[in-house]
Amino acid sequence: MRIAICDDNPEQLKIIQAAVDSYSERHSELSIQAALYDSPLLFLEEWSKNGNYDVLLLDICMPGMLGTDVAREIRQRKENPEIVFLTTSADFAIEAFTLKATHYIIKPFSQEQFDEAMDRAVEKHKNTMAKNITLKLRSGEARLVDLNEIMYVESYSHSQNIHLKTGEQIETRQTLSELLSIFTEHAKEQFIAPYKGYIVNHKSIRSIEPDKITLKSGVQIPMVKRNFNQIKEQYFAFIFDEGRH
Repeated sequence: MRIAICDDNPEQLKIIQAAVDSYSERHSELSIQAALYDSPLLFLEEWSKNGNYDVLLLDICMPGMLGTDVAREIRQRKENPEIVFLTTSADFAIEAFTLKATHYIIKPFSQEQFDEAMDRAVEKHKNTMAKNITLKLRSGEARLVDLNEIMYVESYSHSQNIHLKTGEQIETRQTLSELLSIFTEHAKEQFIAPYKGYIVNHKSIRSIEPDKITLKSGVQIPMVKRNFNQIKEQYFAFIFDEGRH
């Protein structure tokens, strides 16, 4: 697991690193590697080159750029590391959680408080990674895709077109049944096959009517009327269960 620590105060960098080291000693299975940055601008520059940090430990009040601005920049790049803010003030807590922060720690903090934040970050990271799948493209390449980014799959002319939230389409070699099996293995109950030639992500659905499913993007997926009640029940069961986690 790769961790980046960003704090402009050298003493605080040492304190946070010591907390990471202590946590790492008790969780050797994570193989934690930590990189230290004393400048938010330098950190973003390095992120552009290397990226791929799993957890970010960010101070907020830093010269040149707030830690919340660093997080916003990363989110705008569609990157989803777990972010833990460590700061001397509670004033930025609401903004932090709008940026999907995993935790918010007030300095000075105890090792117990730090461990709780890390436990949460590690668990969320594992859940995220569990929903990443490898697709075999028709070009012969392999591509890693987050299941949550898939809106729907449409079978067309002996190939499967996977439609992503970004508007991009991926053409894959796998059959529709193979894809549904893979999706179900990694995200049970999240995907359904409402009509021949289609797979739909429950998270992308806006509404369900007797003859069609309308996605949040406005795309309409046909549906057999006799399956309406069953699909509606599956959808509400998934949404209810999702809301509990």
